Amino acid sequence: MNERENEVFEAELRGLKPARLPDELESHLNALPPRPSREIESRQRSQGRRLDWPLRLRWLAPVTVVAVALLVAVSQWNRGRNFALPTTAASAPTLKADQVEIDRQLLGSFDAVANMPDGEPVRFRFQQWLDAVTLRDSVRGVEVVQRTPRLEVVPVSLATY
Repeated sequence: MNERENEVFEAELRGLKPARLPDELESHLNALPPRPSREIESRQRSQGRRLDWPLRLRWLAPVTVVAVALLVAVSQWNRGRNFALPTTAASAPTLKADQVEIDRQLLGSFDAVANMPDGEPVRFRFQQWLDAVTLRDSVRGVEVVQRTPRLEVVPVSLATY
């Protein structure tokens, strides 16, 4: 359509009178309360969330979950240990380690997803490690092994496509 045809078509449309609604449909539509559109509802909800959780505090919930998980894990690992009092230097002979081994083993790895207050997902990667240090004094025939469990928590961004 060229511009002239558009003008003629618009003039014809302006001259038309709309048909009257059936009385039953008109009364039904007038009886319904006005409802905001979904776009307005979602905008109002997102603005309400922004007011409740300032930008600086949006990491508070996931970080709190991770901190509690770390505290529980550490308390579980330390539950059965008996901590001895340190001995004095005069009573303990010195250990001269001629062989030292340092080992690190990955025990397990898993991912967890938490939702931010505004609904944004955040992924965390958990890795359970066992760090071990072995000291050997071949002259005295003494071997000291210290194993320490460790939990690493790393936030990983979610790639959205």
